[in-house]
Amino acid sequence: MTDEHPLGWKSPGRYVRETDDVDERELHERAVEEYGRQATEQRDKLRAIEGRADGMRYFDDVARYDGPRVKELQRAKSEGGHVVGTLCVFAPAEVIRAAGAEVVRLCSGQHHGVHPANELLGDAGLCPCVKSTLGGRLADADLYMAQADIIIAPASCDGKVKLGEILEDYLPVIMMNLPRVKTGDTTAKLWIEEVLYMTRELSRLTGTEVTTARLKEAIETYNKAHHALSRLDRMRRGDRSPIWGRDALLVAQMALVDDIERWTDKTEGLCDELERKAAAGKFVGTGDEARVLLGGSPILWPNWKVPNIIEESGGLIVLDELCTGDRVLGDPVVADEGTLRDMVRAVAERYFFPCTCPCFSPNDERESRLLNLVEEHRVEGVIYHALRGCHLGLLESTRLELALRRAGIPMLKI
Repeated sequence: MTDEHPLGWKSPGRYVRETDDVDERELHERAVEEYGRQATEQRDKLRAIEGRADGMRYFDDVARYDGPRVKELQRAKSEGGHVVGTLCVFAPAEVIRAAGAEVVRLCSGQHHGVHPANELLGDAGLCPCVKSTLGGRLADADLYMAQADIIIAPASCDGKVKLGEILEDYLPVIMMNLPRVKTGDTTAKLWIEEVLYMTRELSRLTGTEVTTARLKEAIETYNKAHHALSRLDRMRRGDRSPIWGRDALLVAQMALVDDIERWTDKTEGLCDELERKAAAGKFVGTGDEARVLLGGSPILWPNWKVPNIIEESGGLIVLDELCTGDRVLGDPVVADEGTLRDMVRAVAERYFFPCTCPCFSPNDERESRLLNLVEEHRVEGVIYHALRGCHLGLLESTRLELALRRAGIPMLKI
């Protein structure tokens, strides 16, 4: 890219190191091989589950390393389209869609990506999600990031702040100043202004003005997706479930990269199939599994180790509270007709106020929400997954464990 970029971006070269061409080629080839292998291994493992719904095969294909969605984005780019990558669930997808761009989440669960990032950063204690995402770019092995014209990076944790800064050496990044305290007069105003700024910058990039009509269409589209995911969630609340939790997690996570209208259609179709299976008495497991809630740090494809272990060891994940799972679509946006600013405000508030990310303080809503979910889904135990270096998640786990203990629910932190 050059100064001709629509946003006037030029690499600041803060972190880029000169490397030997041979070393770069070897790093890339090894990473591509490992990325494909890891995704294929996990996909084959899920496909081997007995009695699995046929509708899951679509989501398996989206999860392929070089799957059809990657090729779809490549075609869109060749035809003059734009792709926006995001690093956090706080990036408002409705606004990105209204600006005429495709949206994909760039956070990676590829283990191999950690190694090149370790060499650059020199700190083995940093968050592996941050390192894996960065490593995918350093090795030029992240096929979604390769299509991105710009990255939206909400400052939800220290790792994401610096990840956005480093990635700006490779492509433009919009850092979003996310307030950490929800109380006070300035908090909501600041976040709304951040979303409005993002809206203007995306319009400059794509050449498409975000209008009330376009934003209304985008809101309605994502509200339909929310309905589909909520429908899938309700089907897991009964005494028996027609779908394993690790499959439901895959469905939810593919909403972060897939065409959202097609994803919604496929998810509704999957729910139709699951309803037929339930009506015929075809459920997963034996009915004796422990009902588990999975919480904590993000779990990112293809790192499905924790969900697999839980459900291969006598557990059934009946829901999760992950920002890469049941929370990917959040609450629906309630936007009455009004000015564009009014509608953007409604979108901004939907992403901000209901969210229970551990970056917030105080975060009383997370405790009450967790206890409500435990009761609604008759959860018997909580598995709290904490990534190394996820200090916010680790600190908050202590409080949640105490609240669950008072409610008589055991929690295992891993």
